[in-house]
Amino acid sequence: MTYAVAGPNSGVPGADPRAERPAGVRDLALKADGAARELPRTSTGPFSLLGVSWSDATQELAGTAQVRTRALGSGKWSGWRALKTEQTEQAEAGARGASEPLWVGPSDGVEVRVAAADGSARRELPKGLEVSLVDPGVTSAEAKSPAPDDPVPPTPSDADRAAHTARGDQPGPRPTPASRRTRPPHRPRPPRPRANRRPRTTPRPPPAPPPAPP
Repeated sequence: MTYAVAGPNSGVPGADPRAERPAGVRDLALKADGAARELPRTSTGPFSLLGVSWSDATQELAGTAQVRTRALGSGKWSGWRALKTEQTEQAEAGARGASEPLWVGPSDGVEVRVAAADGSARRELPKGLEVSLVDPGVTSAEAKSPAPDDPVPPTPSDADRAAHTARGDQPGPRPTPASRRTRPPHRPRPPRPRANRRPRTTPRPPPAPPPAPP
């Protein structure tokens, strides 16, 4: 794991976030702003976990610590999220105090504000306030694997249809052997049944003419 100190606009524009890199931590100091300590919106290298720390673990941070982050890729800023600053373990001499770590997902920007509980300067905030950005890094295997949202390479038929569309053609789907229609084999038509006919009868002779008058 490597450690680095980052500052405003310390991110590398155009850097590939999926390129292989070791895990690391970047520490950014908070600046005084009246009764509060803050870090304005700052561009950074990629990170996914963060927390706030201060110089003396024996001193309690009696106030609120809030952060917001910028999503890697979309550039959308999250809402404000509070960090848990209560000390749950016995403090060791010379150790730094720290909040609970917060998983924020792949990010490349951060904003922080820490304020006293009553919002005034009467209660002093701990010294040496910093926000630590933890980058889990990218292994060689992860760098070689395709991203989940990478487009699937087009098949030859898809590429052909895309080329036709670019030229303004609108061909239908290319038929496959299974979808082609084949003519059924010729079959002789069965003879049509003849309608029933009445049997022929012998014609009757015409009636005899009437006798001539005398």
